[in-house]
Amino acid sequence: MKNIGGTIKTLRQEKNVTLPALAESAGLSKGLLSKIENSPDANPSLSTLYKIAEALDEPLSTILETEQVQLKRVIPSEPPTWQKGLISRLNEKGKSPDQNILDALYLLRNRKGAKKNDLDDWIFLYSSIENSFKK
Repeated sequence: MKNIGGTIKTLRQEKNVTLPALAESAGLSKGLLSKIENSPDANPSLSTLYKIAEALDEPLSTILETEQVQLKRVIPSEPPTWQKGLISRLNEKGKSPDQNILDALYLLRNRKGAKKNDLDDWIFLYSSIENSFKK
């Protein structure tokens, strides 16, 4: 899997933002941010990624999009049960599912290992990502 930290570092440098400035803006320690950027073993939490994405004025999907090769390997041809339930619940609420958010959920599911989430967990994650895009 591609190191998300490298993507964060590249985005930060492209925007001419120093590591201390990003750390302060995201409300994170410089040490944590440095570890995320430089350690291939770093596995930041979803809330940490939200903070970094917001501080860089980028959607979370931009940070995760660089893993397109993995995304293509992860997404099965037949949607899993959790996704069918999520889409059904969103449709009941009159919402049309955003494919970018569904793709991000696949990546997060794969990154965090084999933890089994129930439908309410997936709805919470979907809503959290959706809300992160709203300003």
